[in-house]
Amino acid sequence: MTRPFGTFFLPGPTEVRPEIMAAMAQPMIPHRGSDFEQLFERLQKGLKSIFRTSRPVLINSCSATGMMEAGIRAIPPGRILSLVNGAFSERFAHIATMCGRDVDRYEVAWGQVHAIPQLEERLAIRKYVAITVVHSETSTGALNDVRAISDAAHRNGLFCLVDSVSGIAGAELHFDEWKLDYAITGSQKAFALPPGLAFAVTSAELIDRAASTQGRGVYFDIVELDAFARRSQTPSTPAISLLYALEAQLRAIATEGI
Repeated sequence: MTRPFGTFFLPGPTEVRPEIMAAMAQPMIPHRGSDFEQLFERLQKGLKSIFRTSRPVLINSCSATGMMEAGIRAIPPGRILSLVNGAFSERFAHIATMCGRDVDRYEVAWGQVHAIPQLEERLAIRKYVAITVVHSETSTGALNDVRAISDAAHRNGLFCLVDSVSGIAGAELHFDEWKLDYAITGSQKAFALPPGLAFAVTSAELIDRAASTQGRGVYFDIVELDAFARRSQTPSTPAISLLYALEAQLRAIATEGI
């Protein structure tokens, strides 16, 4: 069965325009050569504009869930507070638990967002090393004020990990201006690309702290991803066809504007 184009309505994976699909048919190139490095540099320019950052944008061939786990594995030892208001914020808490972290949940009703005064009360009661929060909770459409939440985390000496999978490129987020620590998204949401790529930006402080954190793993090690990105490379073999699609879509986004 061939599904007619223009009849698929989900927050992601979204439909992908034919011209973006066609871009994936280009020949493969070695990912350790100059052609790939030039491609990576072009992707960095477009992605930095979308994330509103001067930091390297980490590109990994995985779903955004992989980069959620990467963030958890990177933060120093200690208890995590997960802000839960839907299915995907609960998923972030579950990932932290399955990575062996002690996790408390600050839960509000599905469709609601987290209030800063109540968050501050919880942070005053118990010591944490990080907060996890979903920017745009895909299961309900609720949009958390991640700038205010991140500011509250920083006032209490914590990192703030932001899942913006259905947010970035569709909802306002300024990584540098808001002084965020970690924000991720996936290719299949507002980027309107096929699934299979995840993007993340990290603060310099988080990278520095992560470098001395044990148990970061290999495939999702943001320290290594950051080091390779600075050389216009990826640590492991990337999904090159998806990178071609990303380049084509970034050109379209730059032309249209966000």
